[in-house]
Amino acid sequence: PPPPDPATAEPQPKRPRVDPETGLVSEADFAALVGDAPQLLNVNTPVDDSNAAWALKGQTVSVHCKVTDTIRALKVALSSHLGNMPASKQQLRHPTLGFLKDALTLAHFNIKAGDTLDLKVRRR
Repeated sequence: PPPPDPATAEPQPKRPRVDPETGLVSEADFAALVGDAPQLLNVNTPVDDSNAAWALKGQTVSVHCKVTDTIRALKVALSSHLGNMPASKQQLRHPTLGFLKDALTLAHFNIKAGDTLDLKVRRR
């Protein structure tokens, strides 16, 4: 077949730009790719009996959140599953990105449905 007429051919959609240092797509591009539907994330808890009310027995907790939610909002959502453990006592760690900053969104870190984070207890 003959090549398509350039005047009528649709341009190729742009691929999201990936940061060469982190391998992450920009926050806006990631949010656009994933959409705004609630996502189910898994958080592994440690075995920690320093506060019995928190019931940290090494279980995996699943939480619904949006990629536009901040890490702080995720911690607040986790709190109700963990005996009202204060968000300020929680540290969330991604297996390859390390500890996640509260003010940044899940999209910033390219965290999507099915990803698993690790919870650590902040000691101060």
